[in-house]
Amino acid sequence: MKKIIYKTTVVLLIAMIISCSKDDSTSQDDNPITDIYVVGQIQKQDGTVKAVYWKNGEAFVLPSDKYSDAFAIHITSTNDVYIAGVEFDDSSVRKPVYWKNGEAFVLPSDKYSDAFAIHITSTNDVYIAGVEFDDSSVRKPVYWKNGEKVTLTANNTKDTYAWDIEVSNNGDVLVVGNERNDGNIPAAVYWKNSTKVSLHSVGVESSDANGIHISANGDTYISGRENNQSSFGSRAVYWKNDSKVLLSDGNPSASSQSVYVTEAGDVYIAGREVSSPGDIAVYWNNGVKTILPSSGDKKILNPSIYVANNKVYVSALEIDPNDNNLTSAVYWEGASKFDLTIGNNSNQAHANHLIVVDNDVYIAGSTRPAMSTPYTAVYWKNGSKTALTDGSYSAFARDIAVKTSN
Repeated sequence: MKKIIYKTTVVLLIAMIISCSKDDSTSQDDNPITDIYVVGQIQKQDGTVKAVYWKNGEAFVLPSDKYSDAFAIHITSTNDVYIAGVEFDDSSVRKPVYWKNGEAFVLPSDKYSDAFAIHITSTNDVYIAGVEFDDSSVRKPVYWKNGEKVTLTANNTKDTYAWDIEVSNNGDVLVVGNERNDGNIPAAVYWKNSTKVSLHSVGVESSDANGIHISANGDTYISGRENNQSSFGSRAVYWKNDSKVLLSDGNPSASSQSVYVTEAGDVYIAGREVSSPGDIAVYWNNGVKTILPSSGDKKILNPSIYVANNKVYVSALEIDPNDNNLTSAVYWEGASKFDLTIGNNSNQAHANHLIVVDNDVYIAGSTRPAMSTPYTAVYWKNGSKTALTDGSYSAFARDIAVKTSN
């Protein structure tokens, strides 16, 4: 699964717990070739607003009619490059699109629509989850398989979202999202082969489902939170095969954001606790909480988790409590924290995605030295920043993939 949206109360940032294909064969070459792919958007002063990808620093603008943006990338074992995003057509209608090796495939949709996640199977079937507006401007959950749209069941009068998608080894399609009830309160749901399953519990005011993972043996894990302000507040939870597991009791308020399950079946979930004077980044390993070093008074946003070589990596965005425009891109390797903003001539930085390949930590993001200056698309390798643009126009790096070959 490749998740391509980050949900916040202010903006939609692009998201996400993501894995990349690579050749696992043993190499006799001591110097394998490493190709680094980054996707995002450029916003040039001449009005060009286009989806773009960079391969080893070289930019390639993706074909589209008008405005476009790229959110996620997936490299298959056969070196096919899939990129997911959106474009506006000639009528200024937003349409989901994906590119395969640079060729654009616009997904069918009756109205304004959006794509939130992409999943490529081992047989190269392309699944994309998202929403489209109906005639009453109500958001409806949908997914596309190889370009064919499937509309999911939902409340006909309230917004419903499909946030994430995965496909099991036996071909079951699972989509996770939120459905607003008649009181306009969000309730966690998922769909299995288009059949809706509610995760919302009795006695809970609202609930959210954020991410999904299907293990090799077919177990389903969904991360999220539950809220009831009159009793327990907000508590972090996850569901395994529809059975709820409480990660916190609501004191302090907490939420779980992303889930990662190892081949051995260990469940890792990243989240945050709302504390004073600032938030605390945490993760749970099989329900046992680990508190990560914090910056004291900062807010924590979009924590994401990755596990490699028996090490736990968590990336997040830290926000100054007195100025939401002052943001820091940070990550933790085990108990060690790294601030990617320090020493990089930036007072504003976003880290959008973290992966680990051959013990190297790669993160895609964007930085700028001041509010009045354009964003520069960047990536970090083991904390060292590489700029993909020169800062003369705004550019954003949304996702990263690394491919090694002999």
